Amino acid sequence: MKNLQIGSVKTFENPEIAGADDFAVHPILQTIAVSTKNELLLLENNLISSTIKWAEQRRELEVISLSFRTDGNQIVVILADGRALIVEDGEVMDLEIAELTDTTVSAAEWTADEQTLALADNQTLYLADSSLVPFAERPLIFSENERKSAPVNVGWGSESTQFRGSAGKLKPGEKIEKEKEQIEQHSRKTSVHWRWDGEIVAVSFYSSQNDTRNLTVFDRNGEILNNMNIRNIYLSHCFAHKPNANLLCSAIQENGSDDRIVIYERNGETRNSYVVKWPANQIEDRRIIEKIEWNSTGTILSMQTSLGKKHQLEFWHLSNYEFTRKCYWKFSESIIWKWSTVECQNIEVLLESGQFFSVHITPTASFSDVISQNVVVATDELRMYSLCRRVVPPPMCDYSIQCLSDIVAYTTSTHHVHVITSDWKIISFSQDTDGYKFNSDRASIDEVLHTEVTEGIICGFVYDEPSESYIIWNVSHGKHQISRVGANPEKIFEGENIGWIGVNPSNKHVEIASNDGKFIDLNTKEELFKIDKFESTEVHFIQNHHVIQVDNSMLFLDSERVSQDAISILTRGSDILLIDFDNKLRFIDAESGKTLEDVRNVEAGCELVACDSQSANVILQAARGNLETIQPRRYVMAHTRDLLDRKEYIASFKWMKKHRVDMSFAMKYKGDDLEDDIPIWLKTSNDSQFLEQLLISCTEVFEDAGSSLCMTVARYVRDLSDAEKTKMFPLLLTALLRSKPSKVNDCLKEVQEHVEKIADRKDVFTRNSLHHISFFVPAKELFNCALSTYDLKLAQQVAEASNYDPKEYLPVLNKLNRVMCTLERQYRINVVREAWIDAVSSLFLLDSSKERGSEETWWNDIEDIIQREKLYQDALTLVKPGDRRYKQCCELYAAELERKVHWREAALFYELSGNSEKTLKCWEMSRDVDGLAASARRLAVDAGKLKIHAIKMSTTLREARQPKELAKALKLAGSSSTQIVHVLCDAFEWLDASREVEVGKEEALKKAALSRNDQVLMDLERRKTEFENYKKRLAVVRENKLKRVEQFAAGEVDDLRDDISVISSISSRSGSSKVSMASTVRRRKQIEKKKSSLKEGGEYEDSALLNVLSENYRWLENIGNELSQLILVLITVGNFPESLKLRSAYDEFATKLQKSKAAIWPESLSVQHLPGPLHALFDPNQEPSPIPMPPIFRLEPELVAPTSSFASVFP
Repeated sequence: MKNLQIGSVKTFENPEIAGADDFAVHPILQTIAVSTKNELLLLENNLISSTIKWAEQRRELEVISLSFRTDGNQIVVILADGRALIVEDGEVMDLEIAELTDTTVSAAEWTADEQTLALADNQTLYLADSSLVPFAERPLIFSENERKSAPVNVGWGSESTQFRGSAGKLKPGEKIEKEKEQIEQHSRKTSVHWRWDGEIVAVSFYSSQNDTRNLTVFDRNGEILNNMNIRNIYLSHCFAHKPNANLLCSAIQENGSDDRIVIYERNGETRNSYVVKWPANQIEDRRIIEKIEWNSTGTILSMQTSLGKKHQLEFWHLSNYEFTRKCYWKFSESIIWKWSTVECQNIEVLLESGQFFSVHITPTASFSDVISQNVVVATDELRMYSLCRRVVPPPMCDYSIQCLSDIVAYTTSTHHVHVITSDWKIISFSQDTDGYKFNSDRASIDEVLHTEVTEGIICGFVYDEPSESYIIWNVSHGKHQISRVGANPEKIFEGENIGWIGVNPSNKHVEIASNDGKFIDLNTKEELFKIDKFESTEVHFIQNHHVIQVDNSMLFLDSERVSQDAISILTRGSDILLIDFDNKLRFIDAESGKTLEDVRNVEAGCELVACDSQSANVILQAARGNLETIQPRRYVMAHTRDLLDRKEYIASFKWMKKHRVDMSFAMKYKGDDLEDDIPIWLKTSNDSQFLEQLLISCTEVFEDAGSSLCMTVARYVRDLSDAEKTKMFPLLLTALLRSKPSKVNDCLKEVQEHVEKIADRKDVFTRNSLHHISFFVPAKELFNCALSTYDLKLAQQVAEASNYDPKEYLPVLNKLNRVMCTLERQYRINVVREAWIDAVSSLFLLDSSKERGSEETWWNDIEDIIQREKLYQDALTLVKPGDRRYKQCCELYAAELERKVHWREAALFYELSGNSEKTLKCWEMSRDVDGLAASARRLAVDAGKLKIHAIKMSTTLREARQPKELAKALKLAGSSSTQIVHVLCDAFEWLDASREVEVGKEEALKKAALSRNDQVLMDLERRKTEFENYKKRLAVVRENKLKRVEQFAAGEVDDLRDDISVISSISSRSGSSKVSMASTVRRRKQIEKKKSSLKEGGEYEDSALLNVLSENYRWLENIGNELSQLILVLITVGNFPESLKLRSAYDEFATKLQKSKAAIWPESLSVQHLPGPLHALFDPNQEPSPIPMPPIFRLEPELVAPTSSFASVFP
């Protein structure tokens, strides 16, 4: 789906080469040789560099071949009489190759490798080598036995041997007869063309014997292969080999109809053909096809036609399985042209007036961003495709715009398509009110172009909306011109190398680009930016950015290159779509210029054809021509969000389902709005199954929010009328089942209630509803839920709908139906369901009813279930303190707690059950004196009985070394105050001891306090001395460590290990190099052991010192709480001086610790402050540096400073 676009045009005009009859371009030096009647002119850089006179040698004969020899500096000219003129260094040498009988019809051509020359008139073919020495001479008319004997196959055999449908093969000797028509030949000139590989040469000649043109095929040695016209078809004199294919293309004359371009096999069979459709409004004589020629890749067929003195150059291209005219140039003078042998897309044209053009023509995408449609040029009409709206398989189209004349160029603007036709009119076609179709009946002729614009080649044009005028880019008289046409024509710009013209939709300014990469705004005459040089380009616009793809697959975003392997591009919104050399569809963000992560593989050879921001569709065309629609995920999601924003919920849900998007995305994107808009999307759809899928997806991803959505949907459906509720009943069931927790019982109740409101087919409704529930709930669970309704009929229906085995449920249901008592039946049903809490609840009701039977029958069942299923707490929730079985349930639970040795909890529940003996026993075992006393008080236990339990508890507490609780027990048992004070003093509970002492008996308390005072003073003094020694030793260790590091940094030592460390590390190595997990743990334990050793010179001596110093801080913090009580007791018993001394010693030691903390644990760590051996801290491969610091080190516990906020023991 391509059009042809003109890119770079190199042109000049020189009057001295006017009237030339042939030219050639050197493929390497780009020197141009132009032959005139009397001279051979050589041009370099568009200027004549040499003139060679050859009138005497040429003798006014026609030049039938002019070419450069690339292996030297010769120019070889073949004349119509069979002579060759060899031009070298300004000298002309005449050489006769063959003697031709008719100089008016001769032709010649070299092979592509310049090794063989074919020269022919209408009777004989001559073949000459590269030295122009003839080596073969063959007559063009031959008999069948003169044909080269070769193996016959379908594509290359004799025509008489080919299968021709039902007619079969010709009989031996039979000839194909066809009635001749009298069609006058436009030319009787002979044509000679080599195939691309130089293996075959074909000669088209006119035979005066049978008044027919024949096409004869020879191999490179001159052996005859085939005669193409044994059917007497009226061939034209022009034909061409298609490169890279065994095909011949020839123009056929048709009498009374359009001519045809036919593609032949070499054996004369037709591959396919295309009509050369002349314009419908042409009233002049019929055009004559003068010459046809393929470019070197076989993608573009150029055709020269003439009508009187006017000459046209047409370019045909195969697009959408159809061969149509894509480009049209019209000249009022004779032309000479040929395809470049170097650049396959370049055609070189020389006009009679001396103007020379080298035009780059390339296939380009047909999609128009302005109208979002594909516009394909097809001879005299425009094929219109809105592929994002409807994909039409080629060669069909949505509709066509009939132009009734050859199309020179076209452009698009908002709601318009503008066309320049071959009669030099600009026709505009307006878009219908539907914003889709362009109607040919509404065409308007806007302008008639004057000759200043139509001279030369029109390369492109645009519509300037602000001025409502047309701006045309044409090349004429060696200049590129940008002109505004209309009532007041003006020349806007003139240059030498324009390569593109377009309109920027953001500001409506007309812009051009030169082939050296400059982009210029014609309205302001400012240069916008510059890119690399290019031959042709394709430009799209995204907001304020230019998206530019040049012919070497480079892609630019304004002046920035964003890709270098872009085969095909399109734009959509802020995205750039491109297919790269790896056959991957990629996306580039136009704002950032970065390639996005979305990548999609496409078929090899695919190209982007169309896309639209209003659709998620992206249309690709494969190499074989078929169209393929894809929906990239990013555009599917964008369209989904757009539908949700417009609250078109049902359309968005269907879209997500179609493209396999999880419907939970609606909840993720809309949030609470989806739940708030439930009336909107439930009113617009009766498709319950479709909405069920939405609920399932939402609850799978968003459990809480999805459950809330389900409950809201359920409430909404419940409020519907009965008829509407029946339609949406499956949705109601799904909503209840997908909520958390699943409400299966509610579903069964809804079925029971709603079936009564249905007039007809109740059993069908029930069966369908239960079958629907069975999809969400396992069969056994659903059967149990049905049993929980205590409706055995419903339970049977559920079992049947769930395909439950009748052998399993029928005996159970029959047994339950035989139970007459309703309460007992409910109990039996709960036992079947294994719903033990419900069973216990039913038993409590049955136990308290008049139908309970024996006094303890049901209680025994309750007790058995509670103990077996461990339902002690659940049973207590089913009874109240005033109920008959409340104390028994408490006693059951208390016994279970007692068995698990939870004494306190067991004592509480024994108390609730009224069992005082068990209560006191559990409190005794828990060693909780306060709890024992409180329970005894509440239960009014006898004092003697309580004293016995207190004495037993005191014995246990004394063994457990709990002096504080022991003192409470002794007090509860009635022991003496002296005994109680002694116990409290041993526990250092000085305030409690002072409260218990009796008046006049303070001596024991005083003696204990003074003894403790002396002990603490000794500890403070000892610790003070030890702390100072350890602190000094730590400073020495750190200083030694710093010296060792400095020596290592200076290179004085090779290893950070000292002698002891080396010996220790050697002795700790194992014989195996592989360290296991066990050895690592063992090594760690050894290190922890070394950290507790204060041995001088040890590897971890600093760690041990830090640990012992830190222990002093912790000891002082703990002893401070005791001293705050001890000092008060000393003052109370009259030892005030001792208390002051104790406080002073405490404060002195606390101050010393606080002041020393910063030196021991500094805030800024250096290498000497890190504990442990140096060799364990550093990487052996670390570069030496002055006093290095390990990049990573382990934060050992001893590095953490202890707290130094000590309590105040006395104000």
